[in-house]
Amino acid sequence: YLAVINKNLVDEDIKKIENDTAVNAANKIEYSFQKMDFKNIPRLFIRSKGENYAPAVKKHNLPIGDIIDIYDSGKFQTKHKKVDEKEYKESLVKMIDYFKKGFSVYDIYKPFELKWKDSSEYEEISEFYKDVESSCYKLEIKKIDFDAFMGLADEGKIYLFKIYNKDFSNYSHGKPNLHTMYFKALFERQNLADVVYKLNGQAEMFYRKASVKYDDNIMKYGHHYEQLKDKFSYPIIKDRRYTADQFMLHLSVTLNFKSAGSGRINADIKTELKNSGNDFNIIGIDRGERNLIYICLIGSDGKIKVQKSLNEIVNSYVGKDGKAQEKKTDYHALLDAREKENDKNRKSWKTVEGIKELKEGYISQVVHEVCKMAIENNAIIVMEDLNGGFKNSRKKVEKQVYQKFEKMLIDKLNYYVDKQKAPEEPGGLYKAYQLTEKFESFTKMGMQNGIMFYIPAANTSKIDPVTGFVNLLYPKYQSVEVSQEFFGNFDGIRYNADKDYFEFELDYSKFPRCEADFRKKWTVCTFGDRIETFRNKDKNNEYDTRTVSLTKEFKELFKDYGIDIGKADIKADIKNQGDKQFFIRLLHLLNLTLQMRNSVPNSVKPEDDYIISPVADENGGFYDSRKADKSLPEDADANGAYNIARKGLWAVKNLQEAEDVKKAKLACNKAEWLEFVQKK
Repeated sequence: YLAVINKNLVDEDIKKIENDTAVNAANKIEYSFQKMDFKNIPRLFIRSKGENYAPAVKKHNLPIGDIIDIYDSGKFQTKHKKVDEKEYKESLVKMIDYFKKGFSVYDIYKPFELKWKDSSEYEEISEFYKDVESSCYKLEIKKIDFDAFMGLADEGKIYLFKIYNKDFSNYSHGKPNLHTMYFKALFERQNLADVVYKLNGQAEMFYRKASVKYDDNIMKYGHHYEQLKDKFSYPIIKDRRYTADQFMLHLSVTLNFKSAGSGRINADIKTELKNSGNDFNIIGIDRGERNLIYICLIGSDGKIKVQKSLNEIVNSYVGKDGKAQEKKTDYHALLDAREKENDKNRKSWKTVEGIKELKEGYISQVVHEVCKMAIENNAIIVMEDLNGGFKNSRKKVEKQVYQKFEKMLIDKLNYYVDKQKAPEEPGGLYKAYQLTEKFESFTKMGMQNGIMFYIPAANTSKIDPVTGFVNLLYPKYQSVEVSQEFFGNFDGIRYNADKDYFEFELDYSKFPRCEADFRKKWTVCTFGDRIETFRNKDKNNEYDTRTVSLTKEFKELFKDYGIDIGKADIKADIKNQGDKQFFIRLLHLLNLTLQMRNSVPNSVKPEDDYIISPVADENGGFYDSRKADKSLPEDADANGAYNIARKGLWAVKNLQEAEDVKKAKLACNKAEWLEFVQKK
């Protein structure tokens, strides 16, 4: 309950209720707190505004003569440049000893049990101030006569409000939300003995008058009366909160009140990773084209442990019957349907439904999923750096929403409590994890925030996860002469009759702007099919797709121009061609061969969005996400998340090899990345 006191309440009324032997007793919370800061204490015990010395100096006969020079010269401050370490330490100890004498005699601090260390144990004055502040907070529980208390309410001398939220409802099931847990912890004896959650005071009450008149026939069970009337014994009222007058209580709470905060989370995480050996995992997170968000968990050996789309969120809970239940929500379908409906409504000038709340609800669920996975698997989290040239307009989750997800993830990991754990367990209510620094801005954050690392996302999606091959050629028709020179740079071009595909032997060192590759020599093969995107004249010149059988198309091209594919090497015959259309067709087919990601827009079929490599691995197999097992990325979006995680693995290996973790490089360039994934 919250009691608001009427000005007519007098001391005699308070004495009536103070009865710790009452039959119907209740607990009254008495709150005491003195705010401390680096300015407040010197004003109390050194100098006050407009006076030579603070009044407490004369009143309590404090020995200010011993420390006034130390204070005025600032010798007890760590930033003092003219004081050596020995003089600084002596000055600091004298200053703290003086302040302790002041606190011991000052009346407003007598109710508090001041706890501090020996003066010599403090490294700087702010540590002492923090100890004083921690001591100057007290909540006491006192018994009162609740019947007498209600009598005062009846007389109008107090106004009594029952504090309520949905977790206090008789119909509430499962764990309460975190804010309810924090609120209840404020008054638990365990917290009062060793304060973790501090009530800040300065609470506010607001009154909101009803704005909607309740009509049982219209509003009971909302728009779903027929579906819900037999399932619930109580009405489910649409916009219920607006149908009645309501008082709202707003109060602020400090979490982890006694913690000073080292400000070294980033450095501590780096050191931990350096010394972890192989005892770590990595979560790669990618915004997909067919998936809102995709996550991939890999071990220190780079092998996939978990890969999953977060289009659908599964929540587990205990039902009324005490049995475990699951609720699945397909947010991809919900958002897609809402976007289409909004687009239709805009065109017909109808009301557009809010999509912001749906996205935020989804983000909140994803944050919970990622945090849980990170804690359970001792994992760092790796994400793409959106500050470095954000281009992907085809992504389902746009930059603004994704950055909101990042910030919510940072905030969650800044003070992470797992509701399912016992309060005293690591990660429980009284032993929360701090795994990130406090968020300030994305531009200030750099490449790391605690266990979250940021990498440039280049060459993470369109890359062969087995061989590490990436397309650096991107051939384009310019002229016959340039095309002849281009194909002349290949080491060989032939038809492999046994495998029924063409082979293009290339050495990247012979091609301009391809020097970043680590393994220079590759054999690119016309293995498999590709999805070609083109303008369809029969459909108003709109984009359309078709499946291209590469080897078949190459055979037809070479047949049209009389090139004998039975020769050991057909490079010379290609180079000697002089027809513009030949090279246009040939370059187009080569581009399709090098095209690893193949997608049919707007299709939800997994087979219409896949990664296929044109390069055989050491066993002669070609990676195809449609046929991959659990040890490799199962689709195109999974490949992006997997390689983002592997860039995180590069960063960790770099940390472990560095002499000084502060100077270790966390983001690899293209050459370093390709060496990492191609080198055995």
